Amino acid sequence: MISKIGLIGYGKMGSSLALGGIKSGAIRKDSMIVYDQDRERANVAEKFGLKVASSLAEIFESEALILAVKPKDLPALLQDNRSKIVEKSPLLISIVAGIRVKHMLSFLGNAPLRVIRVMPNIAAAVNEAMSAFYANEFVNKDDVAFVESLLSSVGKSIRIESEDELDTITGISGSGPAYFALMMNILEKVAVDKGLSEDMARVLAAQTCRGAATMVLSGGCSPLDLIKMVASPGGTTEEALRVMDAKGFSEIVGEAVSAAIEKSRRMNRP
Repeated sequence: MISKIGLIGYGKMGSSLALGGIKSGAIRKDSMIVYDQDRERANVAEKFGLKVASSLAEIFESEALILAVKPKDLPALLQDNRSKIVEKSPLLISIVAGIRVKHMLSFLGNAPLRVIRVMPNIAAAVNEAMSAFYANEFVNKDDVAFVESLLSSVGKSIRIESEDELDTITGISGSGPAYFALMMNILEKVAVDKGLSEDMARVLAAQTCRGAATMVLSGGCSPLDLIKMVASPGGTTEEALRVMDAKGFSEIVGEAVSAAIEKSRRMNRP
């Protein structure tokens, strides 16, 4: 088992994965060491009780490295520390969007390193993430088991065989929490405009979104089945759906998500 885990980058996604894993028990707090060049973020990790590395050299002693830096910073991070990474040969777990496994290895001199690329989402912080991961040919069963355990402990996870699928997954579940948050915000705003308190409106919108998702995830119905169940002929739901259809709601959402997927594909670079 992996007993020492290094996390490089304690931003929103990196911290969400770390905190979710610790909350669920998949990661022991004393087994993780964090590095972030932003001192404020490092301080946040320290306040939570995590060990913070004083330098990158210290964190490279880890058996597994979770890379959670900005895409623009990853090439230099790997190139500048190539010899140390290749020497220690840790399992590299990348949650960096837009940089493929083969490109990561090119920055490391094409060494035969174990790399798993993950697309999680922000809900890892509350153990409700939807994650997907791709493992290269050098990864072993124990590596996969560790990542599956970590990701499953903070939500649901799937393993994919083609890295190309991560672009679509990025547009659906990686960016997805923002889409549903936008819908909840709209519902909340309308409720407040119609006289409800903000606190009441937020609970109504959020729990309604949660309930709909739970019904679909339970396997009892598809999204279309759920629409039919709620939309009685001549009722309020049917009227709302009529307006959405007239305004091109489905087309707008479809085009928006497709744009996110295409953006992910363009981000993939050597």
